[in-house]
Amino acid sequence: MRLRQRREEIGLTAVAAGRAVGIIQAYVSGVEAGRVKLPAHRLAQLVEVYEMEADDAAELEKLRVGATRRGWWHDYSQLFPAEFLRFLGYESGADHIRCYDSELLHGLLQTEEYARAVIRGGTTVIRLTEVERRVAARMARQARLAGDNRIRLTVLLGEGALRQQIGGPTVMRAQLDHLVQLITRRPDQIDIRVMPFTAGAHPALGGPFQILSFPSPRLTDLVWQEILTSIDIIDQSTRVTDYVVTFAEAQERALSSDDSLALIRRIAKEMT
Repeated sequence: MRLRQRREEIGLTAVAAGRAVGIIQAYVSGVEAGRVKLPAHRLAQLVEVYEMEADDAAELEKLRVGATRRGWWHDYSQLFPAEFLRFLGYESGADHIRCYDSELLHGLLQTEEYARAVIRGGTTVIRLTEVERRVAARMARQARLAGDNRIRLTVLLGEGALRQQIGGPTVMRAQLDHLVQLITRRPDQIDIRVMPFTAGAHPALGGPFQILSFPSPRLTDLVWQEILTSIDIIDQSTRVTDYVVTFAEAQERALSSDDSLALIRRIAKEMT
């Protein structure tokens, strides 16, 4: 992303950048999208062409070396497509996620039994032999909720996600109780607002999405969107801005934090 930003700053196309260092445009685009690993000598060539300062070049080299180390999610590379593995890497590096979910709870908020019920019943393409490893991967993601480098969550949750009895009423009651605990024990870290059925039409209608923000001011927000047949990482600034504005406007239509907590507790009591 930093390389793309610099290339655009100096008015150079990906084709011209590739030609300057003897590589094709697809290679440059692959590096900028995070799909192609960049060796040290290629980075040095791009740094020279882009006329980058020594401090920036050193920081980019540090990032390049860090990218060669395997994250925990690489242990699950046979289960997930490359795009989802990229998302797990972004999630691991984010410091704040804003998300809208209408039918399912965010993976970082799920109990193990809820996650297992989602994975078993949510799709016809997952083999039964994969279920437990997928559950383990989802639980591993939740390490970001604890420790010194905790991720912050701002969640807009459709009321339907609270009432859909994933795994049955017992599993759902435990899941809602888990939400209550997260909200009450970590109010500065986790903010969950419910979009009630009575809200009617609102800006976020149309499908779930996540906005990932990063601690470095040099890194722009990203959007992750996952629907039935496709997954997508969106990094174009204009499109990301649309999602940021949509989230903010939808959040204004949702219940307050206190009213959301009260509704979650009330629905939990209904699960018998």
